Amino acid sequence: MKRVQALIAATIITGLIALGMLAIGVNAALNPNSVAASNAPGDPPTPTISAGSATSSQTQAEINQLQNLIAQYQNREKQYQAELNQANSQLQQYQALLAELQRRGLIRINSDGSIQLRSRGFGFGDDGGG
Repeated sequence: MKRVQALIAATIITGLIALGMLAIGVNAALNPNSVAASNAPGDPPTPTISAGSATSSQTQAEINQLQNLIAQYQNREKQYQAELNQANSQLQQYQALLAELQRRGLIRINSDGSIQLRSRGFGFGDDGGG
């Protein structure tokens, strides 16, 4: 019984969708405001630009606004580049400091990246070596 109900529901829904598609197709075929199809499949639509001064001034205002945004982004990029250069300089100083501390035997940098400080005795950490 449930299969029969499901088949009836599916048939009704399919019929409604088919009627909707048919109505849309008929409407499109009979529409007097339709545009003729282009022969070339990739032809972009040609923009229509009115010669009105309002449109021209609006376009110029948008161009000016975009140019201002570009200038802001360029200034921000320069600022970030300067900060990056400063951070790289600090990083090089830290690397040189760690290298010098290691050369003098005050620290030891392990293969896993951990740093051991020289203990009060002669060795490093608890291993007694050095």
